[in-house]
Amino acid sequence: MKSNRKILMSANLDLGEPTQKPFFQFKRLDDQKTEIDIYGDITSWRWIESDVSAYSFKKQLNEVDTPAIDVRIDSYGGEVSEGLAIYNMLKNSDKEITTIVDGFACSIASIIFMAGKNRIMNTGTLLMWHNPWVYAAGNADDLEKTASDLRKMADSSVAIYQEGSNLNEDIIREMMNAETWISVDEALSMGIATEKHDGGGVKQSMESRTLYKTIMKLKSVEDELVSIKEQESKPINSWVKFFRG
Repeated sequence: MKSNRKILMSANLDLGEPTQKPFFQFKRLDDQKTEIDIYGDITSWRWIESDVSAYSFKKQLNEVDTPAIDVRIDSYGGEVSEGLAIYNMLKNSDKEITTIVDGFACSIASIIFMAGKNRIMNTGTLLMWHNPWVYAAGNADDLEKTASDLRKMADSSVAIYQEGSNLNEDIIREMMNAETWISVDEALSMGIATEKHDGGGVKQSMESRTLYKTIMKLKSVEDELVSIKEQESKPINSWVKFFRG
């Protein structure tokens, strides 16, 4: 029995129905720069092969005749194979690649973000790292192979994150295991982002802004819980113990 699987790295669990609308768009701004918008789920689902795939992305990338490319991202992620292909196309391009987060760059979209020589996050944007996951069906051997493949794909993500940051492998794996949201300032301190932009040019959607506020509140609560736990773990001297009863 063959395994039926699609490996995903996405923060959006509602995959919906396949459509003909591409998740990316190429725009030639002037003689020096082309802009690529990667908005929405990164997926190979399509009615027509050239509509939404790494294949059509490569065809359009090969036609770019400007020396610089800005890649603007607002995506919850999607299929690992498509995202990795796009990452490598951009990383190996002879163009000056700048990646910019306009809303969210989650999961495999955060891998694409790492392809930029210059990696910019606008104010109020977020990255999200986690491990790849999959829907799978099959016998025990099929599922064991799927688990092994997932670990190898996680290894690929770790290597890419490590190359583009000042983090070591253990910390990266810990962040992926914890499904970590990363703010602009955190990304800068970790070397993930190279630059922060305030204000102008942000195209963040209402949905992204609402979710950003929710996530930041949760991160604040999490920090408070960690602080409380650290305080509780500190040794109590005899005087404090006496007055606490």
